[in-house]
Amino acid sequence: MSNINEQKYAEETLRVVKQCIDEELARLKSRRETIIEERKYFNDYFNELKDDEKKDLLDNEVLDTNAYTYSLQLVARLSKQLKEPYFASFTFKEDEFDDKETYYLSIHTLRDPDTGAIMTTDWRAPVASLYYESEPGKAKFTAPVGEISGELSEKKRYVFKDGKLLKSTEIGMPSDDEMLCEVLKQNSDTHMKTILQTIQKEQYKIVRDYVEGVAVIEGVAGSGKSSIALHKTAYVLYAFRDRLKYGEITIISPNKVFSEYISSVLPDLGEENVMEYLFEDVIEYAIKDVEDYKFTDRLTQQEIIHSGAPESAGVKRLAEYKSTMAFRNKVNEYVKYLRSNIFKAEDLSLDEEGNRVVSAELLNDLFYSMYSDLPIMKRTEEMAQFIAEQNKIRSPELKEKIKIELNFMLTSMSAPTLYRQMYSKYSDMADYAPATEYWEDACAVAIIYAALYEPDLAIRNFYVIADEAQDYVPIFIELLKIVYKGSNMLFVGDGNQKIMGNKGDFVKDIKEIIPRRPFRKYELTVNYRSTKQIVEYAAKYQSNEMNAKCVRDGETPVEITVDGIEKAAAEAKKYVKQAVQKGYENIAIVCKSNSEAKKIETAMNMEYALTSKINFKVLPLYLAKGLEFDCAIVWDMPEDMMYTACTRAMHELIVINKKKVL
Repeated sequence: MSNINEQKYAEETLRVVKQCIDEELARLKSRRETIIEERKYFNDYFNELKDDEKKDLLDNEVLDTNAYTYSLQLVARLSKQLKEPYFASFTFKEDEFDDKETYYLSIHTLRDPDTGAIMTTDWRAPVASLYYESEPGKAKFTAPVGEISGELSEKKRYVFKDGKLLKSTEIGMPSDDEMLCEVLKQNSDTHMKTILQTIQKEQYKIVRDYVEGVAVIEGVAGSGKSSIALHKTAYVLYAFRDRLKYGEITIISPNKVFSEYISSVLPDLGEENVMEYLFEDVIEYAIKDVEDYKFTDRLTQQEIIHSGAPESAGVKRLAEYKSTMAFRNKVNEYVKYLRSNIFKAEDLSLDEEGNRVVSAELLNDLFYSMYSDLPIMKRTEEMAQFIAEQNKIRSPELKEKIKIELNFMLTSMSAPTLYRQMYSKYSDMADYAPATEYWEDACAVAIIYAALYEPDLAIRNFYVIADEAQDYVPIFIELLKIVYKGSNMLFVGDGNQKIMGNKGDFVKDIKEIIPRRPFRKYELTVNYRSTKQIVEYAAKYQSNEMNAKCVRDGETPVEITVDGIEKAAAEAKKYVKQAVQKGYENIAIVCKSNSEAKKIETAMNMEYALTSKINFKVLPLYLAKGLEFDCAIVWDMPEDMMYTACTRAMHELIVINKKKVL
């Protein structure tokens, strides 16, 4: 297609987008007026309406409100298309037909309201796989009707700016070096970008692969793990749109900073129907009915460990043990023990004279046999009712007294208390008893509570995406298995980027703890984020041999050693100014703790005029992991955290070390 024709098609597509927006805005106005009228009628005639009429009105309002929400989302998607109506195209001639057809790919399918003609095709449609997976020439794709073969030609990529077509480039694959490097050289942003234009063949296969069972994406830093997981989320929403209800897909994020970072990706991919939870949200949900129980979260724990606080060594020692499979196994062993030992039966007297006594032997039989199908903590209530009936006791006070006496025969009814008693039962655990309870302890408490009370904790999601999974310790994975029982799950992580104490093989742990089949593992070995020089520098600190490949060159990382934080701040300040002069806009100083970050930020005393022009952050590594920056300054970082810290940088890296005192 000539440049003139390309320009005309872009203009025609924009015209259709604007028409669709206008029509949808009209629907929005009409639906809003309908909802207001329904609510007014309901309020005005509430006392005169019959119950079935009220129900019908409320049901209609729910339907109209859902339609209104859908229209809002559609307007938002169409508004994005005003800036970039499509990003790629290709021509395909099916073997069975003479005519060629050109497909333009975008975030969703766009039809001309007047003619019904498809102007753009959703990037998730089966035919779109030709763009991502096939070279020009003989090609095929799998459609709902079966495999379709033909001739692929004229694969193109487009660059738009505010709706204006600036450039079209003919390509072979999205991995063509010139095009890929052009995108990767761009400055980073405060939000994760979509990779629809440049998604690689191996990445695209993960996006479109089966969702059943449990899968793990293990990839080197900068390989697009999180982005691929989000693109797969959007694909699942598209592929299963006829069967999914709202909230049946969940993303678990490591922290609020990362959650905000990925916030724009799904809307940019054409989807918003996703629940998003933080790591701690899962734990708090599981212990929501455990009275008066509080725990210290992961980030606070990390701050204590890396801030040099007096208790840091002790907290680190406990965290390292509780991140092991041995701790998870011990908790499960203890739960098994409680199931058969929590009730210590004694003879139960039903009157003060002792004329009527229920033997300990009978109570044992009732608890462990007759009512064994009930949750452990609900058995005593049924036992009390049985004993009252057998002895013709009608007094509510005496029935309650019997239940209380039976409850006293339980070791404890408190999951936190039972958890603490575990450390005295097992001699090899005595040294790991918690003084303050952290998130690992809370996971154990939740597992004990779930085993004894059997609450309905299962969140029946269709698909769960768990990011930064290398920091998911076995006891938390065990809790995930309980909370998301039966859900299809995708874990995303990098064994080289553990910073929360997990020393084990997270992929092996997931496979063992959640034995759902099929189990699939994907490996991504290309770092698209950082330059070759940064990756080679960071590789010195890798904990395993998952070597990364790179696609572009850059500046050699700079390493400086200084006496203290004042000199470190001066060097950092000088470098930030140089980076701004080079045109970089997203710059970070990464530290081992938040307290250290505050110290260096204060010492730098950055002028507002400078920092207001760029996105400049000083933050601890536990908040920086998963993010990327044009330039990163790493300050006084422990060796086991260096790999994660250094690979935050896209273009330039400076490492400032503290001079060791002899």
